[in-house]
Amino acid sequence: MEELLWTATVKSPFGITGEVKIHAHNDDCSYLGKLKEVVLRAKDGTEQRLTIQSFRMQGSQALMKFAGFDDPETARALNGQHLLVERSKAAPLKKGQYYVADLIGCTLVHEGETLAEVVSSIDGAQAVLLEVRTADEQLYMVPYLKEYIGEVDLKNRTIELKTPWILA
Repeated sequence: MEELLWTATVKSPFGITGEVKIHAHNDDCSYLGKLKEVVLRAKDGTEQRLTIQSFRMQGSQALMKFAGFDDPETARALNGQHLLVERSKAAPLKKGQYYVADLIGCTLVHEGETLAEVVSSIDGAQAVLLEVRTADEQLYMVPYLKEYIGEVDLKNRTIELKTPWILA
């Protein structure tokens, strides 16, 4: 399992001091306020370790300020980057919850038959969408909702797909 977890995404600058909006990938983002540094991963895969100067909530919007990014122009360069934290510092999971990073690479199965492999994920409006690849290299999006997803077995790296028709 990956040691660094993608738990949030950096969004646009906020204000004039270099703060940026943070889109957390879970309901509780209070763990972000306890962090001293994070790793940001750009779309091209390059990573940089940044020190957090401040974290605050403005209503329901999480805001973060990184050392060395002191105005909106320099902070804009961080837009869209993945915010990675050490697994031990990520938001704690409740029973039956999983980090999306742990689902990547799992096999989707239905009644013992292997149907596809989880290759990535996207934040959807109602749920995380698992991007899966079938044996014939077709890509599909499967909502991570109880109507579609059953038992998750991280030990055996399998996820039960209740509705195989979704891959048609």
